[in-house]
Amino acid sequence: MRMIKKYPIKMEKRLIVTFALFCMIAFSAKGQSSAGVKADVNLSGLLISQSVNLKSSMKVGSSAGFFYKYAFLENRAVEADMMLHFRTSKMKNKTTGETGVYHYFGIELPLYVLIQADFDDRTLYIGMGPLVSFGLFSHNETETRRINLYKKDPTGDRPTIRRWNFGAGIIIGYETKCNLQFNFNYQLGFRNMFDESFQNVELFSQLISLGVGYRFKK
Repeated sequence: MRMIKKYPIKMEKRLIVTFALFCMIAFSAKGQSSAGVKADVNLSGLLISQSVNLKSSMKVGSSAGFFYKYAFLENRAVEADMMLHFRTSKMKNKTTGETGVYHYFGIELPLYVLIQADFDDRTLYIGMGPLVSFGLFSHNETETRRINLYKKDPTGDRPTIRRWNFGAGIIIGYETKCNLQFNFNYQLGFRNMFDESFQNVELFSQLISLGVGYRFKK
């Protein structure tokens, strides 16, 4: 039992160390740096295993934060984001027909390796990379009740949903002459959001977003 309790903590430490090492390697080369702000409107949902009588539909949320970009070659760059995410998705119990809304608010740290093409002071870029996220609050709200998904389970001492998650993202963007950016982003979580007390049940996050940003330094 003690080993089961320690496993999530060890996993979270590995995620942080791996992500930190990836950042150190990515930013170790000499190059030009810049920073900026960004915000987006997103559609988020949950991928749920077939063994669960739940269905998830995407709903609208939003994100805001800042980014740091490091160009180490003429057409290569690394971008690290720090975003505050608000996500919602509709949940439906396929057996009872009861509906609810899943709410999530958390911090996300994506790191993208970019390939970019410059023409006439404009830039097209595409990239992908890992991400780590930490949930600040999460709840499921129906007409009759509101369930805190991070609250300890009364039958044990583990939360229903894990706060830490990791995954990967893809970004496609365009930057104008005045450093204004437009981007499309898709993200998928790789870690089962349910803790290990749920047998044969899997829940993964996904997000699609359209956003704008501004880079302060050219």
